[in-house]
Amino acid sequence: MKHSVAMIMVLALLGGHTGEASAGNRQIADIFSPYAEVASVEIRYDDWSYILRTTVFEAGRSDRSYVSPPEPGIGRRIVKGNTSSLRLEGNRLYFPAFTGENLTALKRIRAELEAMPGAIPLAEWTHNQQLAYWLNLYNITLVAALAERYPEQELRSLLYGQGERTGLLDQPLLTVAGTSLSLNDIHHKILIPGWQDPLVMYGLFHGFVGCANIRPEAYTAATVWDQLRDNAAEFINSNRGARMDGQTLRIAKIYSSNLALFPGGPTELKEHIAAYADAGYAERFRAATNVRATTSDYYIADLYQGYRTDVNPNAANSAAIVMGVSGGGGAVNVAEWMAATMDQYYNSAAPGVVMEYLQKVRERKAKRAGNVSVEEYEETANDEK
Repeated sequence: MKHSVAMIMVLALLGGHTGEASAGNRQIADIFSPYAEVASVEIRYDDWSYILRTTVFEAGRSDRSYVSPPEPGIGRRIVKGNTSSLRLEGNRLYFPAFTGENLTALKRIRAELEAMPGAIPLAEWTHNQQLAYWLNLYNITLVAALAERYPEQELRSLLYGQGERTGLLDQPLLTVAGTSLSLNDIHHKILIPGWQDPLVMYGLFHGFVGCANIRPEAYTAATVWDQLRDNAAEFINSNRGARMDGQTLRIAKIYSSNLALFPGGPTELKEHIAAYADAGYAERFRAATNVRATTSDYYIADLYQGYRTDVNPNAANSAAIVMGVSGGGGAVNVAEWMAATMDQYYNSAAPGVVMEYLQKVRERKAKRAGNVSVEEYEETANDEK
């Protein structure tokens, strides 16, 4: 079976994981560490790539603008959805598609990926083949798990746990080559010790706005490093990734859970971020006197923001979505697919939050033809949660 899977990797070593680099970690790392120098098999992820192409909406590069809190709308007093100033950045998944037979197919592909090392031992795979595999397996497992729980909206407690509740990332969701694994096992016990490269953190998709993008195609051995570099550049050059506040470099909270990838401390972290920053920002990042991981947006990276319907009579319809995207260029097939399936699933208009996001994408793409300006960071109440 050919597979296609995309993954965005996030590495977390804080929040209860810092002290785990011992017996359990080492045992799992040892099990999965051997690899082949020369490829003897071809591994493809075509089916997962197809799903990603038809459900991932690409936002394009950030223009580093901040958005005001959304308005309640005509005849309303309550604001629904994500209110963060970062809410219009980053790619989105069309989570409403993952219902019924579509969710069954998604879980089937995940199960087939899980079983692959049982048929062909990972020791016969090259290091790049293994990296693409773990990223794809992580991402499809997370997407399937979130789809089962949809419409969850704020994902922090769901993923990381709260009180006595075990977070989704720590639950044993997989069995690979006879070894029970959680997503954090893949993250902390396989990927970090196996590669020790900061780029891997941009391959793990955590499902929320404040993490690195989910890509519209699977990772492959031939493309994985280019894909990770592209993800790193997109994230670092967005307000949800890194930006200046006076002399302080404010970065995403996700970096504080990846400190094992930066053994040189803040200096190494700043240099890494500056290396992928656009001109006009790189030297400012290097010159920062403080580094603070405060930026977060744990709202689900769903095009619908977890709302299936909108009672607002001015809400967008599916035809408007196609027009909105077609006018902006790119991702047209996703919009057309949405338009064709929306009434099938919900028989209703799309929430207004969809059109807000699409309009921002169009504005951002139009700006790309103009000049880039450097803006100072403006503190908002949503930046520290």
